[in-house]
Amino acid sequence: MSFLPESGLDERDRRFQPLVSQTSTQSSTGRNDDPGRRPLLRELINRISRAEIIAGVLIAVVMLALILIEPDILEAPFENALTILFTFGGTAIAAGAFALMLWYRVPVAVRMVVLLVPFVIVNWWLISPYFIDDVVDEGFSTSISEQLEESNDEVVGSSSDDEPTADSTPPTEPADDEPPAAQDDSAVPDDEEPETPPEPSGPVLLGAGQFVGLAGHSGTGDAAIFENPDGSLLLRFENFDIENGPDLEVYLVPGADQTSLPDGSIHLGALKGNIGDQNYDLPAGTQLDPGAYTVLIWCEAFSVEFVGATLDI
Repeated sequence: MSFLPESGLDERDRRFQPLVSQTSTQSSTGRNDDPGRRPLLRELINRISRAEIIAGVLIAVVMLALILIEPDILEAPFENALTILFTFGGTAIAAGAFALMLWYRVPVAVRMVVLLVPFVIVNWWLISPYFIDDVVDEGFSTSISEQLEESNDEVVGSSSDDEPTADSTPPTEPADDEPPAAQDDSAVPDDEEPETPPEPSGPVLLGAGQFVGLAGHSGTGDAAIFENPDGSLLLRFENFDIENGPDLEVYLVPGADQTSLPDGSIHLGALKGNIGDQNYDLPAGTQLDPGAYTVLIWCEAFSVEFVGATLDI
């Protein structure tokens, strides 16, 4: 305590007095209130604007609502190593970019655009297929069910023809003293050739199978390979209904129950829709050897199988 009046302090004492007061305050509180010396994390958090906090809360609420509506969304990030890397790697990159923008005091509007626009685009691409169905209804001159019914009728008819009927009379044998009937050679000309079966007038079914879900995905429907009268091949889906997803492609893979894309797989293009009847032309000149094949619906972006159907040709 000073007993000298304040007016009696010289200029040097007056400059020294605030410094002493600040030092005593810091020592009494035990902390440094200098903003330049605050912990880095606390400083960055303090720079987050109210608009960014509100946007983050809204995103969290929307994501929670989507998960409650469609719980399968939670399975998508953990399907394989690539999906895990994409999900958590992308999150880490976004967090790092946000911290850098806070450190360099990038304006709030720029920070929100840089983070929200890619977030909305990527999540719409990943999540929207869970809520949107692409319905396709392509016609064809015949159907898988019709061809299968005709094949079954032919099998039943041929088997019934081979079996003798109960009321059929056995052929009578000629009597010993009766001369055998003379064969009429004029009935069958010597130059007549055996009749050849007529050429098919429409597509011919080569093989058919049913879709089953793979890697946790669900799906039903029929798949079949048809040969057209001109020799071209066509893959047809009927009663097709699978879980939708991003970047789905159609492949014809040699072998039964395939879940990958080995050598010899034939790419038939992007999936036209996750629901409905649809046709896919095989490349011109394609020849399929007899054997088993798998029609595989494949997620190209994450190398994940969705559904498959095995058929024998």
